Amino acid sequence: MDAEFRYLDGAFAGQVRIVRKEFATIGRHPSADLPFDAARDLEVSGRHAAVFRQGGRWMVRDLGSSNGTWVNGARLKGDRALSPGDVLRFGGTGPQLRFQVSAEDAATLPVTALPSPDVPPSAAKGRAPARSGTTERIRAEVRRQTAGWKRATLALSVFALLTSAVLGILAVRRSRAAEELRARLLEETDSLLGRLQGASSTVAALQGELIRARAETERFRTAISDRAVDHEGLDTLSDRFRGSLRARSALLEAARFDRSAIDSAGGEAVGVVVSELPGGRSIAGTGFVIAARSDTGWIVTARHLVVDSLGRPALRLGFLFNGSRQNFRVQLAGVADSADLAVLKVRVRAGVPAVSGLGGSLRSGDPVAVLGFPVGLDPAGRWKTEGVRAVGFTGTTRQAGPDLLEIDGYGVSGSSGSPMFGADGSVVGVVFGGDPASGGRIVYAIPAARIAKLLERLGIGKR
Repeated sequence: MDAEFRYLDGAFAGQVRIVRKEFATIGRHPSADLPFDAARDLEVSGRHAAVFRQGGRWMVRDLGSSNGTWVNGARLKGDRALSPGDVLRFGGTGPQLRFQVSAEDAATLPVTALPSPDVPPSAAKGRAPARSGTTERIRAEVRRQTAGWKRATLALSVFALLTSAVLGILAVRRSRAAEELRARLLEETDSLLGRLQGASSTVAALQGELIRARAETERFRTAISDRAVDHEGLDTLSDRFRGSLRARSALLEAARFDRSAIDSAGGEAVGVVVSELPGGRSIAGTGFVIAARSDTGWIVTARHLVVDSLGRPALRLGFLFNGSRQNFRVQLAGVADSADLAVLKVRVRAGVPAVSGLGGSLRSGDPVAVLGFPVGLDPAGRWKTEGVRAVGFTGTTRQAGPDLLEIDGYGVSGSSGSPMFGADGSVVGVVFGGDPASGGRIVYAIPAARIAKLLERLGIGKR
């Protein structure tokens, strides 16, 4: 008795999956037996729940998911037996599956009645039985000894015919299921190809990722189209394709990100922080004005740019606004105790530009944009005549926690103190470093909530 699950909504709405395993997992992880879309079905955990056979029935169990599992509107508190037509929901408002039983009756062989070999054939009505002699006794003995073989041969023939018929029916069904799966996968790959072909980016590394993603999806499509690939091969291709969808979806989100809105919202508020630390060491990084009142502005940056490893503050601090070559004197207003954050204070007679404000929390897959100065003050000294120029890149959120954001920057290095903007133009984090082994691809940032706590402690209101 197999289990049949139909997706009622979510990214795979309308699709049907048959579960033949004794224990099958449900979740957004690529290895799940009943998978959900990693980028869109976000109420579903990576390993959310499981269904399994027990005593001839199918049971459901929540695997410690974040948002819980419901059956027919009631939240699971333990294992529960499933009945045909039950509706499973993953998360309070998440996607749903309908459970049905998918069973095939075994073929039953008909009973074939054969005449007894011990009863001699009767003579025609009104005629005397045939004369018995030596020849007749021999023939009767031969018939008796071969009758069992004849019955066995007939039974085997009938069994073979029925088996062939059943196998033929199963082969037709499997072939039909394979073609339905092939058509569905081709539709999904064509949809993804269409989105990838319409995506572009001004970031060279991101554009290269888009080109590689299109080539990989084309290879998937070619393999799926091959009629020599059977149902098992299509299942394997399906698992691999769905495993790559999360990365492809994040890539598309980054490519669709409109950085021009971010430039206009926060480009003027970003600048270069120059710092002379005790011992004569000078460093430069990025900062941005988070709040302004009249001619006074408060700049958020990375603590390690303005305080040395012994906790000693910088001897001198300066700030050059994006597009400017004027170095304004700034003061250290305060630093965070447990985060790489600092706030500086600057005065500008003509007024101080500031970012639009702090944003909310990020989720895995959300696009971001970063503006900063990876090389600080360029060694060639062009900033003295042309002014400092911020550079930016778009990326996607890999992981988002209360104290740390991990961003895929697609090979573009960030700069400590750089603001990280969300899709609405608000600041969602501040860069403080990256993973050296990733070649600049993995960028780390402190979430906006930690910035808000520091501003509150220092008595600085957001703009």
